Amino acid sequence: MNQVRKWNIVGGRVIKTGIAVFLTVLVCKFFNIPTIFAVITAIVTIEPTATDSIKKGLVRFPASTIGSAYAMTFTFFLGHQALSYALAAMFTIVTCQKLKLHAGTLVATLTAVAMIPITADHFFTAFLIRLATTSTGIIVSTLVNFFILPPHYLKTISGCTEELFVKTANIMEEWLNALIEGKVITKETTHNLSNLNLSLHKAVQFVQYEQKDWKYYRHTKKEMRSFLAMQKQLHILQQIIYHIDNLARAPIETWDWSQNKKEILQRTIHSIISILRNYCNEIDEEHFKLIAELDKKFWDYKNDLGHCKPNQYHHHFSSESIILFEVLSIHDMLEELKQISEKYGGGNQLNCSVHLNVED
Repeated sequence: MNQVRKWNIVGGRVIKTGIAVFLTVLVCKFFNIPTIFAVITAIVTIEPTATDSIKKGLVRFPASTIGSAYAMTFTFFLGHQALSYALAAMFTIVTCQKLKLHAGTLVATLTAVAMIPITADHFFTAFLIRLATTSTGIIVSTLVNFFILPPHYLKTISGCTEELFVKTANIMEEWLNALIEGKVITKETTHNLSNLNLSLHKAVQFVQYEQKDWKYYRHTKKEMRSFLAMQKQLHILQQIIYHIDNLARAPIETWDWSQNKKEILQRTIHSIISILRNYCNEIDEEHFKLIAELDKKFWDYKNDLGHCKPNQYHHHFSSESIILFEVLSIHDMLEELKQISEKYGGGNQLNCSVHLNVED
């Protein structure tokens, strides 16, 4: 996988940007209109999804119109003075924000200040030409994003999901090692946990991208089932990571278990790690026996309140009961993942031996 990533220098989005710029320049030269503003618009209109290109394009056009209008107005009255640049930029930003044209504010402001030095007369004509160039950039980029290398994230989502299973298992293993040694988790483990959350966020973002363009492209039943499975897997993995984060914060230095109880917990955690690395496709009977023992111990802890004095402050959950609760909660999530695997045909159905970052 690393070798493939090494050579994946130019992603689909970069290629589409180059194609959009090339075609935009050709169209502008054909109609004999300036290219620079059309090219700028074409570059920023290439979005991760075709839907975003269309929606933001519809925002950027009126925003650029506003910027062009302010630029020509202030240039007409004040000439090429510093005040013209400042007022054009300020009024463009304020107007776009008031009209909620947030996606077009930057392009509109750049258009406004860039128009001033190159326009000496025929201000209304220059304004109309700017509308034409902006429209050209938006239309060309949107068509390129829609028809050339259209954004598809199924393989990327699948690769991210597989990585999340492995990374989650690794974090569990690091936490277990700290538990065995009776120490708090290391800074490296904390850093890995933060990266795990970032990876999860990225995977969820890819799911949202795929959903946005779902209506525009045909998908096979296998792809649809696979997408639904991965979407549900990510939702449950998010809950597992939440419970792992709680485990990482549990005060393990205060726990006091017998050696037998520690061994049962260690065996259970090792079983969870193994299940995660197998993408929850199978849970053996031995694992359920370990969970049954932990479940019994958890309720024993909760029911045995004889050591608590009525007038003495105490926590309702000891570090031991917190750890047991979180581990049992993770097991519940594993069972849900196994049901998803059984319902949708066993794990990630797409062949994802290569993690494709198609929209780099």
